Amino acid sequence: MEKIVALVILAVLSLLTPLLEIVVTGRIEPFGKFYQVNMFLSVGAVYWWYYVDKKQRQFHAGPILNVGVIALTIIVLPIYLIRSRGWKDGGIFFVKAVCFWALIIALAFLGETIGTAIVT
Repeated sequence: MEKIVALVILAVLSLLTPLLEIVVTGRIEPFGKFYQVNMFLSVGAVYWWYYVDKKQRQFHAGPILNVGVIALTIIVLPIYLIRSRGWKDGGIFFVKAVCFWALIIALAFLGETIGTAIVT
């Protein structure tokens, strides 16, 4: 259940951050303050998901993997998925993760569109 909550938090952040930025500032500023806050909170949610998953799978990860999930998520998370699940299941889960990432991007565009509609 905790992993689902972490993923829902990621989805909500992706939708609401651009929406709020447009409503508050009237535009989207690439790598602006809203983006930075979104990234900070998103990394927290991703690490929470990773921590719970690691605990549920009783997977022992070293400090490099733990820090890597925070610092280089896009590279290290696929490594974790394959190491913790094996090639087949890890690959399948990686494809699911890429689909979720595409959903997150779509939600960000939706938030931007809704914010633009509210402002105009």
